[in-house]
Amino acid sequence: MKKIINWLTSNWTCAALLLGFHAWAWVMIGIWMHNQSSKIVGALMAVTALGLLIRLRWTRLVGTAMMIWIAGFKAYGLVAREFTWKQAMFSAVYGFIAYQLWTKPDNGIMDDFTEDEKPGRDPGKDEEEEDDKPIISLVHLRRQPRYLEPQVLANALSEAWGLRIISKEGDEEDSDGFVVGDNPLFFVWVKKPAFAMLMVHNRDTPYFEDPEEVAGEMPNLRFAEIFREHNAWLAVDLMQVEGTQVDHDEAYRLIGKAVAALADDDVMAILCPQHRFLNLWSPELEKTLCGAAPLDALKEEVKAPVIGVPDGDVIANAIAEARRRWPEFVAVFKSRQPDDERFIVKAPFTGENGKVEHMWLQVFGLEPEYVHGNLINHPMHSTRLKMGSQVEVAVAEVSDWICPDAEGNPLGNFTQQAVSQASKQKRKA
Repeated sequence: MKKIINWLTSNWTCAALLLGFHAWAWVMIGIWMHNQSSKIVGALMAVTALGLLIRLRWTRLVGTAMMIWIAGFKAYGLVAREFTWKQAMFSAVYGFIAYQLWTKPDNGIMDDFTEDEKPGRDPGKDEEEEDDKPIISLVHLRRQPRYLEPQVLANALSEAWGLRIISKEGDEEDSDGFVVGDNPLFFVWVKKPAFAMLMVHNRDTPYFEDPEEVAGEMPNLRFAEIFREHNAWLAVDLMQVEGTQVDHDEAYRLIGKAVAALADDDVMAILCPQHRFLNLWSPELEKTLCGAAPLDALKEEVKAPVIGVPDGDVIANAIAEARRRWPEFVAVFKSRQPDDERFIVKAPFTGENGKVEHMWLQVFGLEPEYVHGNLINHPMHSTRLKMGSQVEVAVAEVSDWICPDAEGNPLGNFTQQAVSQASKQKRKA
């Protein structure tokens, strides 16, 4: 009887019930408002809730992420709208259940499970060993975070895989997969060439907890310098779902093409955590990543620190195009919604050491000759500026921009398009 009560009251079950309720609510909203995105979110929550009930291991991660997202959304409402004790209680409950699901999923009211009686556990098998699966992942070590939003990610993956990947706001009919989430964590579901679930991280912190310690243990001085200097990372991970149809090699082919498509001039190196491979970023490495054996790109060290960007003329032409089409940005900005944060501009900044770095800023004001905004990058060469600093740049110095077009799709991003086009031509060569 105790086991039954523990099963009914375990954190697996509590999380499943809460997500099941939210799944029903999202689906109802989708039906009433004819909103396909709400139906997709509801369906994902329903699948996750069912997986939690039957103790599928992958749903523990996804369920925790969803619970944190719900708790954060409710907490945001307390600040952005009106504080109510009811909302505060809901936020706390969802946050608590998320923590419990991740740390003590099998705990119930009576907690009478012995080590060998826990549901889904093989007798005599260590719990850590059971969870110790290799991470199938590739990671950019970056100078600064990449600008990403669901539609930008969906467009990049569509081109990389030759499929139709849609964002959460798109029409899912006849699509080959879709993207949900927002910075810094996205979830990607893809149906071809095999069913797979992926996570895309876009973080503005060093990848290693102690970069200096890792660098000190690295005999290769070029790699050690990258460990010390990188300020951000982007990773594409396979979510190892029980019964998934994608194998190890196919997973790396998908991930290899994805990280190549998401590369830009801020990528310093690429890392494979599973095999502990690391290599400097280069056009040659990018070409191999898009081939049949992407891990071969990491097995042989690049002998020259070549950065994977096109020649100066190509970038100069892209900057000139951005400046020529600047009136388009201005026109859309003037008609934007007050809370629309999808207007960003790239411009050069000179640090105290004389080095120049191009950084993105989120625009909140425009003048005929000046742009006002807040930095969304961590400066590498400036101590007086930091992420979030309010800055002013001359319109004449703008080197790129991004804003939504009439349909909500990203417009601009000329330098990244130039990098992608040049890389595509090199892969064909």
